[in-house]
Formats: sequence, C-alpha cells, structure tokens
Amino acid sequence: MPRYTLKPKCAKSISEFDVWTNDADERVVTVQHWRSGEFSVVCDNKPDIEVGEDGIDLTDYFQTEYEAGNFSHILNDCYYSQIHSCPDNTRRKRRERIDDLWEEQQDLGEDGWYITSTEMWVFCEMTIQLAAE
Repeated sequence: MPRYTLKPKCAKSISEFDVWTNDADERVVTVQHWRSGEFSVVCDNKPDIEVGEDGIDLTDYFQTEYEAGNFSHILNDCYYSQIHSCPDNTRRKRRERIDDLWEEQQDLGEDGWYITSTEMWVFCEMTIQLAAE
C-alpha cells in the first residue's frame, strides 16, 4: 500500500491532546500546540480530507490506520503547552504537583500516569502527497 505525507499549509495549526490516566482511574488532559509538523499514513487511496471550521482530528479520521501502526507524525517546535483539564475534586497540593510536573517535563509518567488516548487536531487545509520511498 502507498504511504502519503500530509502537511498543514499554515503554521501554528496543530494541537495534540493526550488523555492521561492513573491507577486510581483519574483523568488529566494535556494539550500541546505545535508550529509545524507532518503526518504519514499508509492507506489504499489518496486521502481526500475536508478540514472544517472546527478542524479535524486525524487520529479519529485515520483510526484504523492509527490502531494498525500505519499512522505517524513528526511535530516541530511546541510553542504552548498546558494542562487542559483535571478532575474538579483534585486536592490543591495534588493539582500543584501535576502542574509542576507538566511544566518541568511535559510528562506525568514520573507520578504513575500513562497516556490512554491521543488526538491530533489540524485547523487548516493540508497538502497531501505520495511519500518518496
């Protein structure tokens, strides 16, 4: 099957949302905004993607390819990153620890969190080309 490369036409148009979970079944969502990047997908036919006003989640659009390991990305220059949501009942000290850990490392794994899902959102039109082998 052919491999296609998808590149957003505009800078600052990619957002990555990660859902982190721990053994207590708590959920934290982080977001990172990227200046540029490209996506690679192996599929039967050239993708025909309409990016709507609200953007498109490429991991959802290419869910089958994503789950089969045929969807990948390279992201460049994170210009903004934050905790997007945290449970409302999180104690202040725990919330501060989560915030500090994310600010220092952009990784919550040190405290036993692990990523359970990822969304890769693009908010502009993309060029889609057959990848060079």
